[in-house]
Amino acid sequence: MTTLHLPDVVEDGFTLDDLEGLPSKLRYEIHDGRLVIMSPARLWHQRVARRIANLLEKAGRFADTEVGVRRSNRDTRVADVGVFHEAPTNPHETWHDAAKIALAVEVWSPSSDARDHAPRWYAEQGVSTYWLAKPLDGEGDPWDAEITIFELARTMSGSHEYVERKKSTLTDLEKNGLG
Repeated sequence: MTTLHLPDVVEDGFTLDDLEGLPSKLRYEIHDGRLVIMSPARLWHQRVARRIANLLEKAGRFADTEVGVRRSNRDTRVADVGVFHEAPTNPHETWHDAAKIALAVEVWSPSSDARDHAPRWYAEQGVSTYWLAKPLDGEGDPWDAEITIFELARTMSGSHEYVERKKSTLTDLEKNGLG
């Protein structure tokens, strides 16, 4: 049995500094000071994230999996795949300002439906493009994914939200490119 020793909860909630020393085998996010702990992803999830990152790299984008995105020290997310506007200069940095992220990708998991507010969060940060990868319904390659591509748009009230631009399978994007 593994014991997880968490830092004491402070009145103002968790910050990035509180994550230092926690086990690295789990993923952590901070949602307005609340610590969210996620177990390792399923194999399908990991494989789809890697394929998407590879696709984006082939298209000349600086992309990686499990990219830490920071609005503040008390509010973070981990994008399954993140694409940067420009290549980061510090290879040891874990958390990146949301303004540096051009595209955030979420690969669906069973827990996503119940807790996921990621699209709204990324839209509020001004991340211009958001992809959602989900398993294919019905028959087909069980390792493939349906990719929905969203672009950021401004609403009449002045807020930001994502508008669906395109749907494709991951395999088709790999064959035909992003054009």
